[in-house]
Amino acid sequence: MTRTIGLICGSLRENSYNRIIAQSLIDMVDSYQFRWIEINDLPLFNEDLEISGVPETVTSFKSAIQDVDGIIIVSPEYNSGMPDVLKNALVWGSRSRESAVLTKKPVGLGRQSAERERISEINLLLFGFCKI
Repeated sequence: MTRTIGLICGSLRENSYNRIIAQSLIDMVDSYQFRWIEINDLPLFNEDLEISGVPETVTSFKSAIQDVDGIIIVSPEYNSGMPDVLKNALVWGSRSRESAVLTKKPVGLGRQSAERERISEINLLLFGFCKI
């Protein structure tokens, strides 16, 4: 049975290096099926939204995570940290206790940082697809 891996790009830029790196995984690795999980339409996390009714975009996002065997996140580093849009997605995916979809989901992390208009470092650290 072929495993399906969700790809999350931590950059919203259409032609980001991170999206190119993630796309190269799809092009080079044929032992897994890959599926993009987009984060650009998620609203900013607000606990009031959880109480009054989770938006459809959040429900679709959580469903996409549930439907894959593992996730690879490829993200830039902004000001020595993760982009706010990625942090927001991780918060939505980890809330609430009853519907958190990231709990025990295998995750691979890739980080790319650019310096002086060139890629100075590409690190791709994949934690095997065992539950962590």
